[in-house]
Amino acid sequence: MLQHDRLIKIQAYLKENQAASTKSLAEYLGVSIVTIRKDLDMMEDAGIVTRTHGGAILVDASANSKPSQPPLLIPDRIDIVTDLAKDYVCPGDFIYLGSGRTCISLAEKIKEVKGISVITNNVSALSILKPHVENIVLLGGEIVMTPDGLFSAYDANFSKLVSGLFVNKAFSGGVGIDSEIGLTVNNMLSAHVTRTIPQLSEEWYVMMDSSKFGIRAFYQAAELDKISHLVTDVTNETELQKFRDKGLHIISP
Repeated sequence: MLQHDRLIKIQAYLKENQAASTKSLAEYLGVSIVTIRKDLDMMEDAGIVTRTHGGAILVDASANSKPSQPPLLIPDRIDIVTDLAKDYVCPGDFIYLGSGRTCISLAEKIKEVKGISVITNNVSALSILKPHVENIVLLGGEIVMTPDGLFSAYDANFSKLVSGLFVNKAFSGGVGIDSEIGLTVNNMLSAHVTRTIPQLSEEWYVMMDSSKFGIRAFYQAAELDKISHLVTDVTNETELQKFRDKGLHIISP
């Protein structure tokens, strides 16, 4: 079972049971306790659960029945990346915005840029952008929860869906990036959508924080020669040179 699918099942299990031990989740999903601990760590980083001794509870179940969801937690490393990326969004741009919390962070920072038009499959970004962006298109398809606890739309016929659309800049993320393998993601639908980005954009900005370098996920989403710019908080010149040698323009602190 892919991590993406486990995270969805863990959240559903916790909604039904309010709390769970790592042992019960491991037995429920047929995986090791170590695997469950890693999954819960990721969900805690995303603000979905609160870790307890030997298990976890949903954040909304531990928030004294407050009606609103807690704000999305954005690690400092992601904040650095999106601070860099926002400077490349200019008034009047037509942009594509991908899924995930890095793109959510970018949406918050570009919502006041005048005259931009946005095409996105990021359902969670819609509430951020819609009050500010006059021209915004939410692409249709199956609504899927990402490992970040956010929602995005995926369609197996995505390339046909965006046929005829064109943006001058695309901004997206991924699960991992490697100087040999390229950009990787954890599910097939996400890979299919990501592979289409070079066909609809003039410039592609891939935003990858330092935790994603050297990571190889299940599906290759793009070879490095398909990517225009790599936006990252990494400052190690030896590491960055590997990507420069592949022809990428590096945007870093």
